[in-house]
Amino acid sequence: MGKNITKKIKTITLVSNNYWTLYKFRYDVVQMFIKKEYKVILIAGKDSFHTNFKNNNITKIFLPIDERGMNPFSEIKTILSLYRIYKHIKTDLVMHFTIKPNIYGSLMSKILDIKSISFITGIGHIFLKKKSLIKTLITIVYKYALSSNKEVWFTNKSDKDLFIKNRIINNDTNIRIVPGAGVVFKKYPIMPKKKDMTSFLMIARIIKDKGVMEFLKIAEIYKNDPNTTFTLIGALNENERGSIDREYLKKYIQSKAIIYSDYQDDVTIPLREASCLIHPSYREGISTVLLEAASIKTPIITTTVPGCIDVVPDESYGLLCEPRNVNSLRRAVENFLSLDQDGKDKMTGKTFIYVKKNYSREAVLKNYERLDDYIN
Repeated sequence: MGKNITKKIKTITLVSNNYWTLYKFRYDVVQMFIKKEYKVILIAGKDSFHTNFKNNNITKIFLPIDERGMNPFSEIKTILSLYRIYKHIKTDLVMHFTIKPNIYGSLMSKILDIKSISFITGIGHIFLKKKSLIKTLITIVYKYALSSNKEVWFTNKSDKDLFIKNRIINNDTNIRIVPGAGVVFKKYPIMPKKKDMTSFLMIARIIKDKGVMEFLKIAEIYKNDPNTTFTLIGALNENERGSIDREYLKKYIQSKAIIYSDYQDDVTIPLREASCLIHPSYREGISTVLLEAASIKTPIITTTVPGCIDVVPDESYGLLCEPRNVNSLRRAVENFLSLDQDGKDKMTGKTFIYVKKNYSREAVLKNYERLDDYIN
């Protein structure tokens, strides 16, 4: 008499700061695992975006986490919550995204002997500082936490090199460079642009590290130019570290230096309508908005920093400026205004081909497909 063989259900767990990041950057990853008949467990801070995950094979767990705060009691609560959750769930592999899940989640995985991978999607503001006690402490804890990871993923080589330089990881670590979330290429009809008007667009969280201050100052310079507009799209959270003061931003809105719009889930239309995307960030993992702009052939001005020059390697792809430098950004804007349409088309055409070759969503998903190797 034959035995009934029950097929083992594979389970993967994804952990992030919030459900917005899981929805914005990992939704296709989740869907890929569902199609492969995995059970998917999502662990993140609760927000409205959790409602986008509705499949019966998805289990959602809400994690008490202060994304950018450093209150010791709050951090202990998050760590203990992760310990209880990890002890309760049955999972074959955990993937951690963003700094706190990378550190706390990896520590709990190490303690409970759970296979884990960390994805360093950006180094955070702390690593932008030269020296500080908190940077030293995080470096030590990061090193210990990541030591048991099956793999450590980075979005760019510069961040990987920085972790090696700070001895958080070493050359023996199983390292993989994965280009962020990648970008989906779609065909759009040509969006007619006004020939007598140049519209500059910035899409980012309203924080200093994204270069918002520099963008505002450039917009102020061109405020009285009838042939240019400057539009800023992004969420303002005054509780976030490095955020711009609401009243300060309001001055630029009221003076009509900028047109401001809050966070938008889909920025395709603003990107298609814009003459140029300005992204003066101080550092990125891989800038998703740059990938999106490149994929629809919107010209780009960005900074010579990791995560930006990975998308715009030199000025044959887009215009470059120094971070934290208003004069440098102004020169880039002036250079863009002096370009003819043929010059813009050559840049966007080259960037489109480069991004399609190196940063497609399909290429990113292949890295997740091979995680079967870690699951028995």
